[in-house]
Amino acid sequence: MTPRDFTAASPKPALSTGTAAAPSTADLLRSEQAYEQVKSDIVACVLRPGETLTEKQIGDRYLIRKATIRAALTRLMQEGLVRSEPRRGYVITPLTLRDVTEIFDVRSLIEPEVFRVAASGLTERGLEEVRQAARKVLKPETLRSHVAFLAADRAFRLALAELSGNSRLAQLLGQILDQSERVLHLGFRSRDFTQLIIGQQKDLVHACEVSEVSGIVKLARSQCLNLKKQVLEALLAGAKLREANLQDFA
Repeated sequence: MTPRDFTAASPKPALSTGTAAAPSTADLLRSEQAYEQVKSDIVACVLRPGETLTEKQIGDRYLIRKATIRAALTRLMQEGLVRSEPRRGYVITPLTLRDVTEIFDVRSLIEPEVFRVAASGLTERGLEEVRQAARKVLKPETLRSHVAFLAADRAFRLALAELSGNSRLAQLLGQILDQSERVLHLGFRSRDFTQLIIGQQKDLVHACEVSEVSGIVKLARSQCLNLKKQVLEALLAGAKLREANLQDFA
């Protein structure tokens, strides 16, 4: 038998059966939807800080499969919204007063700089996008729900951030806005911040309209620090600290 004949007669290598199949488009879509559903409930404090859930409870609640649950929870753990604890399951990351302080301190550093970059190259078209985002916040159906209102406020700030042209800056701001929105939902239980936040949005739009690029940094920072002060006062009011399941400084 010639070498060529031997090659032709040799059996083909068996296909590996140990390699997992790549997730389908449908699997990826289900995972994304599960992630968004659970994240939305964590941010809105429907799933409260410190609450413990098993994979079965999550599956029953959101009607999703175990593999989809795990993929979603992995992303939420990476974002610090969930943590895994042996023999307990998954815990919605608790919040302490120190966390609240740090979240707003970080936001007061990031948000002003992102807005400065966005405002420095703002076009008339970009300004109109910001105005439209601000108008959506004032819709009657939005104002009837704190969940819808805070989501619309986040969308307004991200609309401005995305005009920076830097997707990583916008993403970074989005992450800290998720954390501060979670805190604001707790604060809303004892104080309504609606008019305060609407006033802040109007001032930001005005600063963009008159091209106050240097002033927008000071404005955004003072707004963050004022909101931090108001939220801390609300959370510390009476028994609201325990009701919100918010831990003291640790």
